Amino acid sequence: MGKDTGFLEHSKQNVPRRPIAERIQDFREYDVHYSESEIRVQASRCMDCGIPFCHNGCPLGNQIPDWNDLVYRGHWREALDTLHSTNNFPEFTGRICPAPCEESCVLNAYYTLDEEERHRKKNSVTIEQIEKHIADRGWQEGWIKPQPPKKLTGKKVAVIGSGPAGLAGAQQLRRAGHEVTVYEKSDRLGGLLIYGIPDFKLEKINVQRRVDQMQAEGVRFITNCHVGKDISTQELRSQFNAILLATGAQQKRELTTEGKELKGIHYAMDYLPQRNQFVAGDAPNPDAVQAQGKRVAILGGGFTAADCLGNLNRQGADRRVYQFEIVNMQPRPTPVHEEVDPDCRANILTERVIGDENGAVKGLQAVRVEWKQEDGRNVMKRLEGTEFTIDIDLILLAMGFIGPTVSGLVNDLGVKISMRGRKDAIAASETLKMLEDGQQPMYSIHADNQFKTSQEGVFAAGDAKRGASLVVWAIWEGREAARSIDQYLMGESALPTSPQAEVLA
Repeated sequence: MGKDTGFLEHSKQNVPRRPIAERIQDFREYDVHYSESEIRVQASRCMDCGIPFCHNGCPLGNQIPDWNDLVYRGHWREALDTLHSTNNFPEFTGRICPAPCEESCVLNAYYTLDEEERHRKKNSVTIEQIEKHIADRGWQEGWIKPQPPKKLTGKKVAVIGSGPAGLAGAQQLRRAGHEVTVYEKSDRLGGLLIYGIPDFKLEKINVQRRVDQMQAEGVRFITNCHVGKDISTQELRSQFNAILLATGAQQKRELTTEGKELKGIHYAMDYLPQRNQFVAGDAPNPDAVQAQGKRVAILGGGFTAADCLGNLNRQGADRRVYQFEIVNMQPRPTPVHEEVDPDCRANILTERVIGDENGAVKGLQAVRVEWKQEDGRNVMKRLEGTEFTIDIDLILLAMGFIGPTVSGLVNDLGVKISMRGRKDAIAASETLKMLEDGQQPMYSIHADNQFKTSQEGVFAAGDAKRGASLVVWAIWEGREAARSIDQYLMGESALPTSPQAEVLA
């Protein structure tokens, strides 16, 4: 398989990027493609490992060495078929997945000795880029076509949510022959792929053509429909044989510091959809967050914070952007938008937001903290004498999510909730009461390893079930939940399955 000496003859070559001065003027993707000769050289670096840890590092169980070899040999159509056998949407994961497969790559995990270089995946095979190139080649050549079912079962399934878990589940269920209806509360399909991920990481044509493919296969989509309001849970129960909850984890972690009510504080997941709507050409939103010329602080250090930063660069915010994270951040191997060098600090606790006489943000007071192990637990300690204040006009909160929305559909269905730190599942109504009381527990919809919730015929997948996670896990869960639903409806299933990989990253 592959070229035995490829990893010795060739070093890792990162994908080319558009020049900074060019890309901050638009919202097109910042990564460009390798030439065919370049991508085949990169594929040749795959080591033909006796135990391919990349395969185990991928939640989908992608057959990475196989399609690396096929790309190296120029067999692109066969590479696409191999890739599609485990992944419905490789153009998504090839763009926005943090690639735990590359972290598990033997060239990275065992042949890279420096810890920081290993974290940055300096020597790994460029698996994610190869995956993207295979998928894009498939669309370019016209090889990706609808695959409608050969026969119908007469069973009806409702999928609530059109993010990656919902789309993957719906496509698999339709290909099994079921009548599938996807309900989406927004005006566009794709969930966070559309309204969370910026176009400069994932241009929306990549989502739309998959939706078009699924519609051609017979999946029915209903947008602007908030299940539990526009259609009752009783109606849903009476019309469908099974329900898949793929609503995502949308309950935001709230700011609790003094001054949280001041004008000029916005959640990242309010800001990012506004920016994507602007890019899509929607009518101007008079209430949209304006960052032009403003001094901005982003609270949070993850990918959502990086997406905010990329948008701020393009919106014309002050060149000095602060980014504070309460925990110790490791250097991220994925792009964090080097168009501007943010003042990014770890182990920072925001203690107070300072307002002016008009009730608007004018500053932020923070302090350094350290984390120590005490009795097996991480304990945060404030470092006296490290307090500081900065002048700020705008704060974006990118502090993550604590779980799915419980009010409405989830509560009406009566499914149980898993609470972090508790062994027993609790009622959704009890979770709702905790949230109303101002508590912020980490939680998710309780489901077993067959994705069955506590209610008959109701299944859950993706972030709604596992908490906020990666797109690759969402696709895997959607696929596996579809298989379980198919088995529930028919007594058996011919849909493919893959073992749940233990991510070695």
